[in-house]
Amino acid sequence: MSLAKSLFVLLFLLPAAGVIAQSRQTLEEQRKKTLNEIDEINGFLKETQQTQKESLNKIILLNSQIKQYTLLISNTEKEIKLAGRQIDETLLQVKKLSNEVEKLKDEYAQMVFHAYKNKGKYDKLVYILSAKDFNEAYRRMKYFQQYSQFRAKQVSEITESRQQLDAVIKKLAQQKAQKEKLMTTQQKEFRQLEAVKGEQNEAIERLKSQEKKLRQQIAEKQREAQKLQQTINRMIAAEVKKNKGAAKTLYDRLTPSERLVSDNFNDNKGLLPWPTERGIITGFFGVNSDPLYKDIKINNSGIDITTVGNSEVRAIFEGVVTMISRIHGGNIAIMIRHGNFISVYANLVDISVKQGDNVKAKTVIGRVYTEKGMKTSILHFEIWEETNNMDPELWLVKK
Repeated sequence: MSLAKSLFVLLFLLPAAGVIAQSRQTLEEQRKKTLNEIDEINGFLKETQQTQKESLNKIILLNSQIKQYTLLISNTEKEIKLAGRQIDETLLQVKKLSNEVEKLKDEYAQMVFHAYKNKGKYDKLVYILSAKDFNEAYRRMKYFQQYSQFRAKQVSEITESRQQLDAVIKKLAQQKAQKEKLMTTQQKEFRQLEAVKGEQNEAIERLKSQEKKLRQQIAEKQREAQKLQQTINRMIAAEVKKNKGAAKTLYDRLTPSERLVSDNFNDNKGLLPWPTERGIITGFFGVNSDPLYKDIKINNSGIDITTVGNSEVRAIFEGVVTMISRIHGGNIAIMIRHGNFISVYANLVDISVKQGDNVKAKTVIGRVYTEKGMKTSILHFEIWEETNNMDPELWLVKK
């Protein structure tokens, strides 16, 4: 294949190959994160004891696992489609290179046939010596040299194109094998998803035999959550009012150093560390259905993070501890102000900070409350921008 043709093929194929490679890397990173999340949920499930209350938490954890397996299957489906695109691109390369090889072979065959037909008409040396003058003899000699070089070049191009074609065919076989592997992986993921759904259905059926008692527990839990939220709302309103004064917003009253903290906090959206070293989100921001009874709705102003019992709770960013409050049914709540942003950590014990303390990111502020005999617990966590509550999941770094 000529240099110009080789460059044309490369320029044609490289942009698409680059996009596919980048997309594949992104999907592989997402797969790795999802698998890590599933492993973490499995760890919490193993640590969850089979008490009645823990069984409720088990259903929540299984819900999270179902969500992750669904995400994993969707991710694998995208990988399969991407592998299909790669195969299509490679088939196009095979077709182009095959056509090029055949064209070169045909041209070379015609050249050889022409030389064979004319080999008896003249001898090279006689043909050169029979020239009228020296210049014509020189031209005839150069013709034979160039003809020989051209034939050698044709052979080289055929060999080069054949090698490229063989390499692409090998690449195609690898891509097909990768696609088949992905399809096998997806079938395994479907089986795992069905197994988790089956386990969850069995757990639900066991618990529903105590429906009246469970609904009472859920109602009590909702009342405690409402009390907690009312207290947090009052804490937020008081903090903003105290610092805002006559200004329209709290941000307007901030000092230059406080504004810097606030701006840095805002710039780190999606990059903030988690308030616990280990944990998964099992209660999401906004209105959620109860995992057991879909007719019961729960409005969550933050997120609930299931973590290992007695885990340390850490500040997510530098700031000032502005309020510590003991809440009935929710243990202790700590509020930290980061300029005009506020983070709230509820269901804490063993507090290690006091009001007015300046903290850095990942400063330990206490431990999550854990009931006796339990191996997991739940931290309630919120983020506010003045009096507007935000979805904390969007602010924390993706695992």
